[in-house]
Amino acid sequence: MRVCAVAERRLSPADAAWLYSEWENNNQTVSAVAWTETSVDPDEFRKIVRQRIVDTFPTFSRRLRSSRNPVYLPSWEDDPNFEIDNHLEIIQLPSPGSKDQLKALISEQRGQLLDRNRPLWKIYQFQNYEGGATAFHCRIQHSIADGWALVRVVLSLADDDDQLERPETYSKQGHRKRDRVRNAITPAVDSISSLGDRMRRVPAMVSGSEIAEETLTVDLDRSRFAEFGSDLADQVASGWDQVTRQAQSATDVFSTAVGGVKAVADFALPTLPGSTILQGDVSSSKLVDWIDPIPLEPIKQAGKSVDATINDVLLAALTNALRKYLDQHDDLSVADLLTSVPVSLRPADADLPKELGNRFGLIPVLLPVGIADPIEQLVEVKRRLDELKVSQLPIVSFGLISATALTTPEVERTIHKINQMHAIGVTTNVPGPRHPISIGGAKVRGMWGMGGLSGNMNLSFGIFTLDGQLNFAVHSDANITPNPELITQLFVESLNELVQLSGVAG
Repeated sequence: MRVCAVAERRLSPADAAWLYSEWENNNQTVSAVAWTETSVDPDEFRKIVRQRIVDTFPTFSRRLRSSRNPVYLPSWEDDPNFEIDNHLEIIQLPSPGSKDQLKALISEQRGQLLDRNRPLWKIYQFQNYEGGATAFHCRIQHSIADGWALVRVVLSLADDDDQLERPETYSKQGHRKRDRVRNAITPAVDSISSLGDRMRRVPAMVSGSEIAEETLTVDLDRSRFAEFGSDLADQVASGWDQVTRQAQSATDVFSTAVGGVKAVADFALPTLPGSTILQGDVSSSKLVDWIDPIPLEPIKQAGKSVDATINDVLLAALTNALRKYLDQHDDLSVADLLTSVPVSLRPADADLPKELGNRFGLIPVLLPVGIADPIEQLVEVKRRLDELKVSQLPIVSFGLISATALTTPEVERTIHKINQMHAIGVTTNVPGPRHPISIGGAKVRGMWGMGGLSGNMNLSFGIFTLDGQLNFAVHSDANITPNPELITQLFVESLNELVQLSGVAG
C-alpha cells in the first residue's frame, strides 16, 4: 500500500463535462488497444506502467471526490488505498488465443463502467494472443484526458529507441478559482493563444504537415479569435472594447463575431439528416471489430489524384461503407449521416501537463451517403471538410461543452442527448509514430484507439496510423448494430475501390 499525504485538485469544467455525460448504458471511456509480435512479461510491464504512467501522471493514483457544495465541481484526491494491481488485470487466453476470443473480451469490457471508488483507469493484458503474443486494452474515463493525450500516454509505455521522442511533462500553475465561468473559458483561450508559437516546434510524433494529411485539422489563426489571451475572463468583465483593441481591425472583430455566432448555431443546432437503423435505444451490451493493419501509402496516393488528404480519403471510405451497409439492409433513406469528429486543440508536439485533462472540440460532420459514385463522394467529403477547417467550431464547441458542466449532471446529460439525437456516433482519427515501436521488448504489430459515447449514440470509429500502416476499429451497440464486422469489411472494400479508381497500384 502506498502511503502519502492527501492532495486534491478540482476538475476543470471541460473534464467534468465528460464525467457528467456518462450514462449507465453508454460510458465515456476512452480505449486504446495494441498487440505485439511476441509475449510481454507481466512483471516487466507492471514496472513500466508504474514508472511511466502512475509515477508521472498523478491522476492515475487519484479517485473522485464529490463536493458537499453542489455548486462546486468534483475533485481528484489521492487514493489512500491505491494499489496498482487493482488496475492491471492479466488474462490468459485459452488456445488458440484467436482474434475472435480477444474481440469478445474487449467488447464486454467496453460495456462496463469503471469503479468510481478507485482511480478511473484499467489496463488488461492478454497473454497467449494468437499463439504466444500479448495484447493490451487500456481504458480511462474521459474526465482524466482526451483521446489525443491518452494515445501519447500509452505511447509512453514504448521502449526507448533513437526515433521515439517522449513528450515532456509539466505541472500547471495553480491559481485562485474566482468564478466558474472563468474556469470554463480560460482553458479554451489558452489553447488558442499559444498555438501559433508552439506549432513551429519540432513535433514528438509527426510533423504538422503530416498531421494535416492524416487527421482533421483546423485553421486556428489567431486573428479569427481576436487573440484574447489567457485573461479573457477579465477582459469580458471589463467590456467588449478591450477585445476590439486587440483585434487587427474592425473587420477582424466583425468576422470573428459572425463566425462565432454561426459556429454556436452549427454546434448547438446541427443539421438533422433523419433516422436510420444506425440509431436507436442503446443497451449495455457492446461489440467491437477491427481490421488487420494495411499500408497507408496507396491511400495517400489515391487522395493526391483529387488533391485530397489521407483523412479525406478515410472519411470518404467510411461514408461509402455506411452507404453500402444501409443499402444492404434496405434503409438507404437519408442523404447524409451525422458523426461527431473530435479535433485536438493541443499542438502536435505540445508538452503534456501532468494533470492531463481535455483540450479538444467537436465538429459535426455530415457524411454524404446519398452519393453513389465513390470519387464524387470523396470530392464532396473533401469540400465539406475544407469548409470546416476554417470554422470556429472546435473552440466554440470546447467552450459550450465546458459550460454544460456549470449545470447539474442531469441537465448536462439532457443537453448531450438533445445535441446528439441525430448523430450516429463519434469518429476519432489520431496519427501515431511513423516508425516501429516496442513494448517490453516486443514489437507492436497494430494499435487503435477510440472515444466513449453518451446518450443513445451507437457507433464509435477509431482510426490510428502507426509505422506507415492504417488501423481502423468499430464499436457498436449490440442492440442497434449487431454486426460491426460488416462495417469494417465494407470499409476495406471501399478503400480498395478508391485506390483502384484513382489509378494507384495497390
